[in-house]
Amino acid sequence: MALSTRIFIGLFAGIVTGLFFGELVADLNILGDIFVKLLQMTVLPYIVVSLVAGFGRMELQEARRLALRGAAVLAVIWLLALLLIFAAPLAFPDRDSASFFASPMLSGAAGNDLLELYLPHNIFYSLSNNLVPAVVLFSIFMGIALISVEDKDKVLPIFDSLSHALGHINGMIVKLTPYGIFAIAAAAAGTMTVEELGRVQVYLVTYIAVALLVTFWIFPGLVSAVSGIPFREVLDTFRDALVTAFATGNQFVVLPLIAENCKTLLARHSLPEKETESAIDIIVPVSFNFPSLGKMLVLLFVLFSAWFTDTSLDAGQRLMLAFNGLFSLFGSINVAVPYMLDSLRIPADMFQLFLVTGVVVGRFGAMLAALHIIVLSVIGTLAVCGKLQFSAARIGRYLGISTAATAAMLLAMYAYFSAFVPVAPARDEVLATIEPRVQQVPARVLLTAPTLPGEQLIDEDAEDVVEEYSITDMRLGRRFDEILERGVLRVGYRPNNLPCTFLNEDRVVGFDADMAHSLAHDLGVELELVPFKFDTLYSALREAQIDIAMSCIASLPDRYSRAAFARPVLDLRMALIVPDHMRHRVSENGSALADFDIALVSSHYFEQRLREQLPGASFVELESAESFFRGEPPADALLLTAEEGAAYAFRYPAYSVVPSDPPVRVPAAYALPRGEPEWQEVVSNWVQLKQADGSVERLYSYWMEGGVTARKSRRWSIAQDVLGWWD
Repeated sequence: MALSTRIFIGLFAGIVTGLFFGELVADLNILGDIFVKLLQMTVLPYIVVSLVAGFGRMELQEARRLALRGAAVLAVIWLLALLLIFAAPLAFPDRDSASFFASPMLSGAAGNDLLELYLPHNIFYSLSNNLVPAVVLFSIFMGIALISVEDKDKVLPIFDSLSHALGHINGMIVKLTPYGIFAIAAAAAGTMTVEELGRVQVYLVTYIAVALLVTFWIFPGLVSAVSGIPFREVLDTFRDALVTAFATGNQFVVLPLIAENCKTLLARHSLPEKETESAIDIIVPVSFNFPSLGKMLVLLFVLFSAWFTDTSLDAGQRLMLAFNGLFSLFGSINVAVPYMLDSLRIPADMFQLFLVTGVVVGRFGAMLAALHIIVLSVIGTLAVCGKLQFSAARIGRYLGISTAATAAMLLAMYAYFSAFVPVAPARDEVLATIEPRVQQVPARVLLTAPTLPGEQLIDEDAEDVVEEYSITDMRLGRRFDEILERGVLRVGYRPNNLPCTFLNEDRVVGFDADMAHSLAHDLGVELELVPFKFDTLYSALREAQIDIAMSCIASLPDRYSRAAFARPVLDLRMALIVPDHMRHRVSENGSALADFDIALVSSHYFEQRLREQLPGASFVELESAESFFRGEPPADALLLTAEEGAAYAFRYPAYSVVPSDPPVRVPAAYALPRGEPEWQEVVSNWVQLKQADGSVERLYSYWMEGGVTARKSRRWSIAQDVLGWWD
C-alpha cells in the first residue's frame, strides 16, 4: 500500500476516532507532538548539507550567470506569488470574535533581533535556536566558497553522504506519518467544535482556489507573456508533469519529465539546443535550493491562523512575514511554520492543525512545486540565453486578465464564506452569556445609589472631612459587628468597570463581583450590591450605604483622603488606551503624546509625573473609563490599567492597549470606611487567604486572561451522546 494511501487512512481513522470518543482521546495530541519533533529532527542539518553541496557543485561561470539573470526571474516569481498570497485573506469573512480579555493584549510583543536572526555569528547557536535565516545564509556562503576550491571533489562526496544519511533517517520517520497523523487528527476531531471545523474550510477553500488559479493561469500566462509561446501550448506541454506531481504528491518523481518537456518546448521555438540544455540541466536541480510556489503558499496558512485566532497583523508585521517567511522557507516547512507562528505570537497549537490540513492540500503543494520548477526553468533559460520577448500589449493583456481573475476569485470566495462559514459569537452575545466563577450567595442588586444626607465631596478640605466624620458618625469602630448583626454585606461597585464589575442584564459580574460573593459566603452573610461614584465614595462608606468598595480601585495616595484600603489584592500594569491607528506610533515614540489630551479616571496621582515627561500634554479627569469611549469629554488617550484596558478594547474594537514600557504597576485594593481598624484587618487577612489558596489567581485567569471565553460545555461524541455508553 502506498504511503499516501496509508496517510489518508490514518487521517480518516483519526477523524472517526475523535468523533466517536470525543474528549477521551484528547491526550493523543502527546503522540502527535512526539511525531512532530521527530519529523523536525533532521531538518536543519539537511538544510546545511544540501545547500552547501548544491552551490558547491556549480562552476563559477554558471553561478555568475544564474546570479545575474536567474535570480531576477526568481524574484519576479516570488513577488507575484506574494502579492497573490497576501491578497487572498481579503476573502476571509469578517469576524467579531470572542477574544474576551485576551492576555496577548496585555503583553508587548518582543521584537526579533534582526542581526541575530540573519547573521550567523555562531552557527551552533543559530542551529540550536532554530534561527533558520541565519542557517540558510551560512550554508549559502559555504556553498559559494566551495565553488572556487580546487579540490572540492574531495569534500562534496562527504556532504552527499551526509545528505543520504539524513535522508535515510527522515525516511524512517516518514514511515510513522500515518500513525502521527492519526493521533493528531483524533485529538483535533475530539476537541474541536463544529464552529471551529467550519472555519477551517476557509483555509482549505482559499488554498485550493489560489493553487488552481496559479496553476492554470497566473504562471503559465506569465511564461506565455514573456516568451511569445502560446498559452495553450505551455499548458499542454507540462500537463502530464503537473498531473503526475498531483497524483503522487511528490514533485521529485517528475524531474526528468520536466527537464525533457522544457527542452522540447524551447527546441520547438528555435532556441539553440546545446545552450538551452545546459541551462536547463543547471536550473532544474538548483531550483530545489529555493522556496517553491508550493512552499510559499504556506504563508497563507499563517495568515489564516492569525484570522482564526483573532491575532491582528498590521502592515509592518505582514511585510516582515513576507520577508522572514521567504527566508525561513529555504528549509523545511515543518520548521518554518512554527517559527513564523511564534514570531507573530500566534498560538503554537495551530501547527498541528497545519499538519492535518497538509494531508489535504499536500498534493496541490506538490503540483505547485513542480510548476515552480517549470516556470523558473523556461523563463530562466530564456533569460540566460537572452531570448526573452517583452511586448507591451501582451504583458498588459496578461496583467489585466490576472487582475480580473483574482478579483473574481476573491469575491466568489467571500460570498461563499459569508454564506456557509459559521459566525463566531458576537461580542455582545459573549457578554450576555458570561457565568460567574464562584458560588453565589443570595444577593440584591441596586441599579441606582440611594440619596445620602449631606453628601461630602472629595474636593473639600481634608481637615473639614475629618471633623465632620468625628461629629456625625457615632458608630465609629463597629462596622464589622454591624455587618454580622444585619446579616448583609453592602458592597459598592462601578456599573461599567470591565472586567472588574459590570452589569450583565440584571446581575453584576466580573472579577470583583466574584470576590464580593466569596467574601459574603466566608462571612456567612447575604450580599447587597450598590453602585457608587468616586466623588461620593467617602460619604457612601461613612453613612454605611456601602461597607466596602470592590471595583479594581487603585490605592493611590490621593484616594486615602476619601477611604482606607485593605491589603492589595492585585498588582495591575498601567497602559494607555488609544485608537488602533495610533497604537504603534505611541508604543515606538513616547514623545508622540506630547500634544495629547490624556484622560485619567478619578485620580491626579500620575498627572504630575506625566506633566514632567510630556510638558505639552493636557489632562482630563473622568468619573469612569466608559466616558472616554463616549467622548465625554473628548480626549486622545486614556490612562488605565492594561487589564481593564483589554476589556474595554474588546467592547470598543477600534481601540488598542499600549502597556507601559518599562512596566509600571499599581496596587488594586478594596476601599473601606476610615476609622475601622477591625474591619480593615478582617478584609486584609481574607485577601491574604484568597491569594494563598489560589482563588485570586484563578479569578484573574478567568476574567482578565481570556478564561471567560473558554468552552465550558463538553464536546459531543457518538459513544456518549448517541450510543449512551456512559453519562
